[in-house]
Amino acid sequence: MKISIIIPSFNATDKIGRCFASLRAINMAREDYEVLFVDDCSSDGTHELTQKACLTEPNWRALRLENNSGSPSRPRNFGIDAAKGKYLYFLDCDDELLPDALTQLLDLARSTNACIIRSELLSDNGSDRKRMNQIPDWENCSTLDKKREVIINRTSTVTNSFVKREVLLQHGIRWPEHLRMGEDTIFLAEVLSHSQCIEYLRAPTFVYYKLPSLTPSSTQRYGRRELYDHLQVWTRVQQIMLPLGIDYLKGRLPVGLRVALESLIFRNRGDVDEACFHKFHEFVSSNWSVIGQFSYAKRFSELLQTVNIGDYSRFCKLCRPRLLIAGHDLKFICDAVPALEEHFDIRFDEWKGHELHAENQSKALLDWAEYIWCEWLLKNAEWYALNKKPHQKLVVRMHRMELSRKYGECMNMNNVDAVLAVSPLFFEKLLERYPNIPRHKARMIPNYVRVDEYRTDWHPSRLHTLGVIGILPSRKGFRRALEILRELRTKDQRFKLEVFGRNPEELPWIARDAEEMAYFQNCEKFIQQNELSEAIHFNGHVDIKQALAERRVGYILSVSDSDFGIPGFESFHLAVADAFASRGVAFVRPWPGSEYLWEKKYIIENEQKIVENILSISRKESEFQSMAEEGRSAIKLNFSLERFKMSVVDLYREFL
Repeated sequence: MKISIIIPSFNATDKIGRCFASLRAINMAREDYEVLFVDDCSSDGTHELTQKACLTEPNWRALRLENNSGSPSRPRNFGIDAAKGKYLYFLDCDDELLPDALTQLLDLARSTNACIIRSELLSDNGSDRKRMNQIPDWENCSTLDKKREVIINRTSTVTNSFVKREVLLQHGIRWPEHLRMGEDTIFLAEVLSHSQCIEYLRAPTFVYYKLPSLTPSSTQRYGRRELYDHLQVWTRVQQIMLPLGIDYLKGRLPVGLRVALESLIFRNRGDVDEACFHKFHEFVSSNWSVIGQFSYAKRFSELLQTVNIGDYSRFCKLCRPRLLIAGHDLKFICDAVPALEEHFDIRFDEWKGHELHAENQSKALLDWAEYIWCEWLLKNAEWYALNKKPHQKLVVRMHRMELSRKYGECMNMNNVDAVLAVSPLFFEKLLERYPNIPRHKARMIPNYVRVDEYRTDWHPSRLHTLGVIGILPSRKGFRRALEILRELRTKDQRFKLEVFGRNPEELPWIARDAEEMAYFQNCEKFIQQNELSEAIHFNGHVDIKQALAERRVGYILSVSDSDFGIPGFESFHLAVADAFASRGVAFVRPWPGSEYLWEKKYIIENEQKIVENILSISRKESEFQSMAEEGRSAIKLNFSLERFKMSVVDLYREFL
């Protein structure tokens, strides 16, 4: 057996397919090489998938560790022990081996008696492939130490090395199992330091994929463990290479440290505590004579200097991406800002209208920003899509009314990373209304509810108290709520209605609309004719989180018109979530999209059925309490502020 290819895997069902395909395309006799898949106790069926693939490939083997190790190092070491080949080639399960790679590597190893061969690679980001790890002056590397220096300092230390197995066994070289990040650098340094013949193949042997996958890898998050790993790697590699006359800190640390600083800003898990920071500070300050000479962009230099002086509080503030929130009427997103500030440094470009803003101020804020959030798909989105810089990430959130405007038609989608909708139906309406928005750039992040801020006091009167939150405009269906109240009171005079929100006269655009005003005048006549005045209380604009329990509301009615056109009417209807958050119950007359948001039991086909449901549970307090608690739990699970916050964080991380 000439070559053993060792491939660790963990939960890789969505990304191992291209690796399989590349291995089947190898141009070498099967009896000359073997493929060892070593699974780290995957839970998604990766091992079973690999076992099935091995059934048709006689030189493939599917191995598995007894316990999950948490890093690819132990599977690689397991593969070293199980390998039969004279040479070992390490490949990651989401990468692709090129067809002629093994033949080229083996020919070079045989002709030179190489202990290790490094090669070029192709980096694939989904749109193009870039040739990397090129060493144009390799022929000038006349000594072993020069070869070691060039490889360790001028190329990336990706796992893919062609190594003589005897070197590993003779010197006890293993992959460092305590590390999850940077283990490839230490392994390469150890091999280079013990190799008497080091060669370089001036040709790519594999494709390194930088595409995001459904299964996040450890490199997509950065925090305490990763920083500790890097500190150990930098220290250990310096210890290995310095006796050979190679200063790793001067040669390669500028790149590694910049990557760490960038990761601390844009991939930060948020768990770097003071103890970890102190270790980072010790490393930087003790090597400041070297590190202080590194040339970085102002953003990274500021963070590095903060580490050097040991200012943990400022470090935490600087380790946040700069998020600019722009648009007119920012009330919806501003409520989430305290939570978002845990992860972002936030500034605002508040427009005076849909098209009115101080352009010089917008430009200055744009120069500061790294991420941009346009609240509303209006002129603000059009302006930022025109003016943003290539390194900045732009997200636009659409609510509902923007579908009746034309701004989205003029937006430069090449400069927009994502457009958000707040519900499944409006996700589809967004794409229907604006065909210039590619489906892969559309996302859905629902609205959120601060469930724990709602009063949930219980009072028996809640069994007989209805509520409507917002009656404007007429399409909210206030008349239907009145009809439901009338029918209920024919059965039980204890039923009453609490109305929250502004009256028609308080909104100028409704007060000027004769048709709208006629509707609400008819509602008033209905109240008088049916003697409902004493059963209805108008609360005006209030803090709904407190008012629902204070006014003892048990049922919230969502009885809006069923508008299937564009823009449609209800995109989410927060009132339903308000009901459950206050430990009440909501009943929804079917409006388009409600079935994607709320459980079927709460969506009632017509007003008469709503009446029947309310009458039924009003007589059974235990049933009411059960429905209310079930609904509240669902709101916490699906529409919490924490979930909204992390959805925003993950969305921007997706674009890195």
